[in-house]
Amino acid sequence: MNKNSQTIFRLMGFMLTIGCLSQIASDIYAPSLPAIAHSLHSSISLGQWSMALYMCGIAVSLFIYGPISDAVGRKKPLVVGLSLMLMGTLICLFAPNMTILILGRLLQGCGAGACAGLWRSIFRDMFSGDEMAKYSSYLTIVVIFVIPVAPTVGGYIQQYMGWRGTFLFLTLYTLLALYTVIFRYQETSQHHHPSRLKLSFIMSTFRELFLSRIYMGYCLCVFLTYGAFFSWFTISPVLLIHVAHLTPVTYGWLNFLCSSSAMALAAFSNARLVQRLGKSYMLHLGWLLILSAGVGLLLVNACLGVNVMGIFIAIFVFYFGVTLIWPNTFSGAMGAYGHIAGYAGATYSALQLGGGGLLGAIATYLPATTSTPLAIIFIATSVLAILIFRWVVQEPAPTLATT
Repeated sequence: MNKNSQTIFRLMGFMLTIGCLSQIASDIYAPSLPAIAHSLHSSISLGQWSMALYMCGIAVSLFIYGPISDAVGRKKPLVVGLSLMLMGTLICLFAPNMTILILGRLLQGCGAGACAGLWRSIFRDMFSGDEMAKYSSYLTIVVIFVIPVAPTVGGYIQQYMGWRGTFLFLTLYTLLALYTVIFRYQETSQHHHPSRLKLSFIMSTFRELFLSRIYMGYCLCVFLTYGAFFSWFTISPVLLIHVAHLTPVTYGWLNFLCSSSAMALAAFSNARLVQRLGKSYMLHLGWLLILSAGVGLLLVNACLGVNVMGIFIAIFVFYFGVTLIWPNTFSGAMGAYGHIAGYAGATYSALQLGGGGLLGAIATYLPATTSTPLAIIFIATSVLAILIFRWVVQEPAPTLATT
């Protein structure tokens, strides 16, 4: 292995460490929701709110981390963000009631925003064009098996250590990430300058992004898609653990097997087909699969009620669909913004995770005794995403005859 490939290998490992943290901190918590509500003498809906506020904390903070990273580089905002996340995680670990835990989750999210957005900026700092597509595929393959395992790990921690064990695990992970950023990461930004924190530059940059039809079209599409994805993690623990009486470990394993297999197949399919069929075709296919998953959940509920096998078959289709969407919306949105990668990456992530926070908050008000609310979310978000893509991004509907 030559020096350049060694550098790339270390950088990919670093991006996996920080890039997976914010998502793992969200998903590992899901199997513990019923236990947290019982332990803190609170309602499950308030526990679900703690998930939604975590995502909102990430989304709002990204609008701060992005501009700062383009002014002072990526490293300092990452150190600040991880320090805040560590404080929020410790508050959750020792929370005596649900109110304190929710506040801790909000602070945790505000810190996790640095990881959630800046790993994309670092990726854009290092790669562009075909090289970016190549290493993005490698990163996706690893992430497919890292992130889906979080609920499984959370299930085991819940069963053997209780819900506070989850936050102890996150404390150790955050300390590892903080050590890695301080002692192992070498600044990758080549364009940062203090002048980029001037109000005139901030306003002109955000104006450039928000007035870009293509950029905002992709961002709105991923806003809806991630909202549907996070709604599954908000509703499913209540539906499958509290209503269907699965154990946290069983729930975690079923989710892992379903998600990892679907996402692996979808990532492989996208890598093989996207150049031949085109990004537009793969995006439409992904949203049609999400729509199909929603219809499938309605049929399962109508015919079988809360049937675990039927629900996970539909969710397999859903995971396959979202995995086709995410890499294609990311490459479509970020391709032209290497010169303002901090702003562009953070804004993209803020809108993506904002969709999770908003729809996750809405999901807390929906009854989780059947799969119907989740089905409605899947159907509505997929249809809206297709319409936005067609009307805003304005790419023609894909047909095999034209590929």
